[in-house]
Amino acid sequence: MMSPITDSDPLADVPGRQNLLDEPEHAALLRMARMVEHLFRVPIAYMALLDTDLTVVTRIGSGSEHWGFLATYPLAELLAVPRWWPDLSGFPAAGFIGAEIKFAASAPLRSSDGLDLGLLVIADVQLRPDFSGEDHETLVELASVLSRKMELRMMAYQAREMELSRQEAERRFRGIANAVPVLIVFSGVDGVRSFVNDTLLEFTGRTPEEELGDGFADPFHPDYREGVVEAYWDAFQERRPPTIEFPMRRHDGEYRWMLARGNPRFLDNGAYAGYTG
Repeated sequence: MMSPITDSDPLADVPGRQNLLDEPEHAALLRMARMVEHLFRVPIAYMALLDTDLTVVTRIGSGSEHWGFLATYPLAELLAVPRWWPDLSGFPAAGFIGAEIKFAASAPLRSSDGLDLGLLVIADVQLRPDFSGEDHETLVELASVLSRKMELRMMAYQAREMELSRQEAERRFRGIANAVPVLIVFSGVDGVRSFVNDTLLEFTGRTPEEELGDGFADPFHPDYREGVVEAYWDAFQERRPPTIEFPMRRHDGEYRWMLARGNPRFLDNGAYAGYTG
């Protein structure tokens, strides 16, 4: 089941977004249902969205006064085989209480990896003998298109949620890293510095741009600078933890002996992610 997206949808700022992402989830799905209602010229068209246990958790569209009857149509059968009623046999589905409903057709809403998202349903209070197998194929094809739209929105929302989670994790890390009385440096897979904490900036009296730029080694004592950089790059290329001692210039111009240790970082899948020092 898709997570709800409100009017304050953070995806509104995503460049190149699809039109579907411009609106709240239910408003966009309601617009789709109305389009289906118009295309098939029926008074009832809705999407029944499913939870993970394949129960209907919400219906979006027209004809709400008939949903209680439509709910008696065997859901498992509809998900397995798209069909319409009455079909060519003229027999109603077992357990279906049609009441005023004289015609109904459905097609499953299914993700590209086979996840059941719900059903696209059209119905009428009059018989529709003109509804053919070709018409039903069109309904199934339209359901497939709508499924891709729903999946796109779901994937975009989940991607945004992951990005927000990553940003929150990064914010927390920076808060912790900036609070500890230890000089901390992060580098990426290219060996270039990607983060230094406030403690390091306070020690050197330099700006983040200076510490993250090509002149990061400027505060190292000139007699040691070349050796420190060479030792770091050797360790970086071999992906081993270096330990280096050298004097580094403090913000007041004094040189203080530093013991620098580093550790290569690896992702859960074993991919190399850079260094922490």
